[in-house]
Amino acid sequence: MASNDCDTLIIGQGLAGSALAWQLAAAGQRVCVIDDGHTTSSSVVAAGLINPLAGLRFTRRPEVGTWLDAADRWYAELAHTFGRIFFHALPMLRLFRSVEQRRFHERRLADPASRELLGAAFDADHCPEPVSAPHGGFIQRRTGYVDMPLLLGELRTWLIQHQQLVESALNPAQVELGEHAVSAAGVRAQRLVFCDGARLRANPWFNALPLVPEKGEILNLVSDDWQPHHIINGAYWLVPLESGEMRFGATHRHKQIDDRITAAGRTELVDAVQALRPASPPARVVLQQAGIRPGTVDRYPLIGQHAVHPRLWVFNGFGARGALVIPWYAQCLADHLQHGTALPAEADIRRFT
Repeated sequence: MASNDCDTLIIGQGLAGSALAWQLAAAGQRVCVIDDGHTTSSSVVAAGLINPLAGLRFTRRPEVGTWLDAADRWYAELAHTFGRIFFHALPMLRLFRSVEQRRFHERRLADPASRELLGAAFDADHCPEPVSAPHGGFIQRRTGYVDMPLLLGELRTWLIQHQQLVESALNPAQVELGEHAVSAAGVRAQRLVFCDGARLRANPWFNALPLVPEKGEILNLVSDDWQPHHIINGAYWLVPLESGEMRFGATHRHKQIDDRITAAGRTELVDAVQALRPASPPARVVLQQAGIRPGTVDRYPLIGQHAVHPRLWVFNGFGARGALVIPWYAQCLADHLQHGTALPAEADIRRFT
């Protein structure tokens, strides 16, 4: 940085830290981000899915409309600023995994607030992609994916150009709390915000928050005879990328919480993608990755101020929905820090204290 003083010091340049830095800088704050070169970031591994109807029951959270509108605005703003397309709108083919799921679809279709998001059900012999769909499915709208490596790379360059990035693997023990400021890695600030994902478990100030980390592995694939026109979401998801490759995932591990790829994970995913098109030649694996999703017990994020140390804040716990929800909550925290507006109650960490 040009000066060792700033208003807000952010730990972590994943999607959460990047979005918060962008919103605060746009509001006129002096911002600095400390990051370890994405060596522990789950964002660069994430598929970046935008999916407003989650889970087996196609759950629509009350905030979905607000999340979608905020995401549309922010990704469009970034595209205009950098001249690059980060968000790719694609319809999502939802494959029913059971007869019971068809009933969940019928209930969601009867909800006026959800009707714009999903189409009518189709039977197994009317699937719009050449995949196994024994129970049928439906097409979901307002879906797509964010090119996370591209987006985070552009924002990292932007931070470097504005002298707002310090590349360092910060240990919480290096944070110095003073009466009038907080310091870390040689930078002094009015406040410090932890946006460092699953590393929150080792944070002495916020490790009591109910973070539920989950390991996931994904594959990049190439098929010689198929390039889908939909994101496919069944027992696993498949995303057709602009490059011609496909991302396929993900595994779910709650006990082995690390970012190492495994032979078991690869086998599980290879078998699953073959089951999707059992009569077709196997797709080739060109990349395998692993990351840790920083989820929470109620699937809402962790945002707020430490109860004893008011210069310390947390902006974390976005889990698998980060690409959808982070733009909205980053704006909420920026408005709170700048103007004192209330944090959304569903995300405020005071719900746990």
